[in-house]
Amino acid sequence: MELIIMMIALFAIMYFLMIRPQQKRMKADQEMRSSLAVGDRVLLTSGIFATISHLGERQFIVELAPDLEVTILKGNVARKVEPSDEEFEFTDEVAATEPADELATGDVIVPDDASSLTADAAPEAAEPAETFDPTPAPGEGLADEQPRTEDNK
Repeated sequence: MELIIMMIALFAIMYFLMIRPQQKRMKADQEMRSSLAVGDRVLLTSGIFATISHLGERQFIVELAPDLEVTILKGNVARKVEPSDEEFEFTDEVAATEPADELATGDVIVPDDASSLTADAAPEAAEPAETFDPTPAPGEGLADEQPRTEDNK
């Protein structure tokens, strides 16, 4: 009788210390995921910040960067991110410090290749580039290599 009471008490302690808190956490996670809306910033379980762009029953389409969207499972959302949680401000606007598309007067144009940078480059005498062929020429190979016959296969 005493053993049965001890087993019931042990099960009750295990339930209230382990199982019940886990169920509460799972319920809170499900509520958080169901309350997410388009435009919310989230932290994924991989540690990547993203913005939700489309909602589905089991999946989200999130935007990681401007014009870069990926599909993820709802379970990969760790939590909703508040603006105070982020170290850097997220905007879709181009920063003012980025260079403009057109060149200002006096800018130096750098060629794509370095051929025009050498003083002794002669444009009329261009030698064809030598290519590497990894297969040995006939007769070349290891010194102790013997031709294959039926006896030494």
